[in-house]
Amino acid sequence: MTDDRERGERVVEILVPLLQACTALQAGEPTRLTHRGGGLRLVLDVQPNEGPTSVRLEREDTPPRTSRAPGRRRALPPRPG
Repeated sequence: MTDDRERGERVVEILVPLLQACTALQAGEPTRLTHRGGGLRLVLDVQPNEGPTSVRLEREDTPPRTSRAPGRRRALPPRPG
């Protein structure tokens, strides 16, 4: 990016938030690379934003429980024999 590390850090401070705020792009976190001369090299993954991923859900509703009148109980099953 630059041989001047301070200037490179300033560019990163400005550029990365702008990229992350852009709704048309998806920007990953920057990765700093070593640079022998003391400058700054940066790798940043930027992709076009394809929008939300489509998800399909299927749901089987169970029939609603019928409410019983207060005080009424279910009948016991018939006695064998």
